Amino acid sequence: RTEPMATLQLNHIARETGDVRGLAAFYEEVLGFERVPAPAYSGFQVAWLRLPGSPDVALHIIERDPAVAVAVAAPGAAQGGATPAQLPRRHHLAFSVADFDGFLTGLRTRGTQLFEKSQPDGRTRQVFFFDPDGNGLEVTSSSPGDK
Repeated sequence: RTEPMATLQLNHIARETGDVRGLAAFYEEVLGFERVPAPAYSGFQVAWLRLPGSPDVALHIIERDPAVAVAVAAPGAAQGGATPAQLPRRHHLAFSVADFDGFLTGLRTRGTQLFEKSQPDGRTRQVFFFDPDGNGLEVTSSSPGDK
């Protein structure tokens, strides 16, 4: 086995969007992220967020460059017409939550289209859904160390 060039840590995940405020609000209201100071860039907006329980991982929401053509999904819909049921085998970000049932209730109250399943062990419950820009998300009942 070849030794890695360096020992890395995850620093941040970036999501581009046409609506920085709206996407940031979704991650704050639904997933509990909080805003942290962000640089003031010339010509485009950003919002830097972090999870209170994982302060070393940040989510950077960046205003999409209008000069770059991107296929954008309708609000709350997936890229390419995917459904939440297809997310277990597609690109998604995953988080864990202590009160899984409470989280599910909150998603249902919002009218979020979702797909629920469990891992083969039957212990780990999962819910898959999309953010307002069509990015896939998973929330699981287990903690990251349980996987």
